[in-house]
Amino acid sequence: MSEHIINLQQSIQSLRNQGRYNEMIESCYQLLQCATDIEDRQLQMDAYANFALGFYKIGDIKDAFYYIEKHAMLCEIYGDKEDEMDSNHIFFLLYEYTENYMKAKEVLENSIELASKLKKFNLVSENCSELSSVLSRMGKYEEALRVGKKGASTAVELEPYCPFLVTKAILAVAQAFLGKSDFETADALLQSVVRDPILHDYAKEKTKCYRLLAHLQRLQHQLKAALENLAIANESAISSNNYKQQKEIQEVQIELYRELKDFEKGFEIQDMHIRLLEEIHRQDTANAAMKLEMKVKLQELERQANTDFLTEVASRRALEETANEWLGQAALSEENVVCIAFDIDNLKTLNDTYGHPFGDQVIRLVAQECSDLLRRSDKTGRVGGDEFVSILRGISLEDASKKAHQMLDTVTNLSLEHSGERIPLTLSIGVAENSNGKIKEYDKLYHKADIALYRAKNNGKNQVCIY
Repeated sequence: MSEHIINLQQSIQSLRNQGRYNEMIESCYQLLQCATDIEDRQLQMDAYANFALGFYKIGDIKDAFYYIEKHAMLCEIYGDKEDEMDSNHIFFLLYEYTENYMKAKEVLENSIELASKLKKFNLVSENCSELSSVLSRMGKYEEALRVGKKGASTAVELEPYCPFLVTKAILAVAQAFLGKSDFETADALLQSVVRDPILHDYAKEKTKCYRLLAHLQRLQHQLKAALENLAIANESAISSNNYKQQKEIQEVQIELYRELKDFEKGFEIQDMHIRLLEEIHRQDTANAAMKLEMKVKLQELERQANTDFLTEVASRRALEETANEWLGQAALSEENVVCIAFDIDNLKTLNDTYGHPFGDQVIRLVAQECSDLLRRSDKTGRVGGDEFVSILRGISLEDASKKAHQMLDTVTNLSLEHSGERIPLTLSIGVAENSNGKIKEYDKLYHKADIALYRAKNNGKNQVCIY
């Protein structure tokens, strides 16, 4: 074997150990060209295995699966023990991607055994760290800690010293301690990784580190700090084109913003999340099960994005889109469309007196009661803190006014108590119509209803005013 090929193999192994996957892929192209020129099947398999790993690590799943198939075809015919070890690691990537952790555990255990026999201690360390993480995901934290420590001790003893494998092992051990609820030890390990400037060279490990920190802070009810670290993790995942990590991070961000009742920011992240899922869906991953999951998840997230977090009526954006569509159609058909704008009187006083959780309860109750009074074809949305809008089509201004009075009477008659005290509720309501298609835009129709609502407020509240 030529010195050039030996140097290429050593370079690929070194780049792999350092987590420099883009550079590793470039070297793999050179190795594959050499292997093709001399028709060396072993070298081809070596190139394919490292291609698969490199593309997987940078988030290019389609190309990773392509080279996995290439490697499998050759390995079945020409493979030896080293190729079997590479094949096991490749299948671990597949099982990790599809979250089949039992199978991932089996192939990693086999890989560690083979790597130990072949004295490939860098691979022993790498596979121990991967296995430790898999065990943590399975909830087997004691076993994860034992395997993670083996990976760390092996990495520390490697010659030459490989900081990437050490960092990888420390993160696996920290994950296990976190699972065991040893927050102090987990935090100490994670902070040691954060302080090491080398972390910034490894996007995947940086993402994992800040995700673990965020998880730790969430368990300690430090939600704002958790969100800060999730933002760092997400930036790192974006830099490495890791759509799966971005997806998981954003799902947690949405949950945390919901817990903090920061619905505006939560909606912003949710909107980003939908766009991400659309991008994921466009990526042909050659994984039918994952594609189906993406479709289902995309539909669910679209539904959530069109729904107000607190009340489960339509979101402001969904309401505006529907209203503009209806008004556009009404401009052609001369159909009447009515806007009912209403808000809860004295909600700030209720919040100040009884607390915001009680205020949220009032908002939810009013939204539910008022939307239940309307037809299934009507649309109600929350457009502000305590302000709602209902859009009704194919109805006269007179009949819509009757609906508005029914909403007012229903809310006035609600029996809501706090600490044994009955709390009276009232609404101020403004009603306006599109004049049989003359108003074509939601903003203009809403403006008329809002003027009527303002008049109801100024006239003493607890009433309906028609524009």
